[in-house]
Amino acid sequence: MDKYWQYQRLFVVYTVCVALSIVWEISAEAADELAEGVGVIHTIAPDRTSVNLTHDPILAIGWPSMTMNLSLSERAKAQMSEIEPGTVIQFTLERNSKGIFQIGDLHTAPAGTTVNAAKDQGEAPASTDHDTMDHGNHGHNMILDQEGMVMNANHDRLPQDCSTISQDHEFKIQVGRRHAAGRPGVIYGYNTHEIRVEPCSRVKITLINDDSVRHQWMMHGLPRYLYPQGMFHLEVSGKARKSGTFIVPSDDRTYLVHCDMPQHMEKGLKGQVVVGKGNGNLSSIPGISGPIRSNFEDDRTKIWNRVMFYALGTSVLGIGLVAFTDFRKPS
Repeated sequence: MDKYWQYQRLFVVYTVCVALSIVWEISAEAADELAEGVGVIHTIAPDRTSVNLTHDPILAIGWPSMTMNLSLSERAKAQMSEIEPGTVIQFTLERNSKGIFQIGDLHTAPAGTTVNAAKDQGEAPASTDHDTMDHGNHGHNMILDQEGMVMNANHDRLPQDCSTISQDHEFKIQVGRRHAAGRPGVIYGYNTHEIRVEPCSRVKITLINDDSVRHQWMMHGLPRYLYPQGMFHLEVSGKARKSGTFIVPSDDRTYLVHCDMPQHMEKGLKGQVVVGKGNGNLSSIPGISGPIRSNFEDDRTKIWNRVMFYALGTSVLGIGLVAFTDFRKPS
């Protein structure tokens, strides 16, 4: 019987280990749901699988306020029954099976909740299908053709804190899959993810698309009295190029640049414009501040968790069988 109790104690220990490994795996997969945000819905996709919204900063993952498209989890789709354009929502973010952020859960925000990022925005942005947009009443300075779009270009209107143009800069930004080479967890990239300019500079950007899919170079945080929604925006069809100019204010600041095509920022198209000394690097800039957590790292963690779980589970089963067999042997 002493030997039986020895096996029983081993069985208890291994059972505890299995329980801990299960908790470990569940915690690892739930970790990405900790990011929470508040935003206002602008449009809902016809198939109700994604939304376009403006959200306030989400500090947990280093996102500034943005207007963007986000896909919905199966849970979020079921929670959309009472959500309409113009609804202010509270939501969580989680990664899908491909490591891309999506809305995990959402619900209508309490009465009186406001979205600061949308206060001065005016009309809600239309669908990101630019070929069918009516651009006449949105206050944008927009040039649109089959090769792409230039929005809110500004060649000569000075910011209020600039008395003159301090410097002229011109940058050629290439975008495509080949610029993501050597960076695990991303699919797309810019040939440069950071540009630096002096305060009150006039900057000309030429965006060259090396891919066959549409890409963007969208800069956020500019003065809204010059740039509707505070952004300058280039969008280019496959194998095409577009150029546009903007003038930066006089303060030392770091501005977000990204592609707002669905999931492209998550797949690597994120950068920054540093004016003067800037005010620190933004998070998750490829080659500069690195990804918060790459798809590769997510997959490796999940694989390791499962290996540990199955190894411990097999050990428990083996010890249990040995103990049971030994106990049943005649003395």
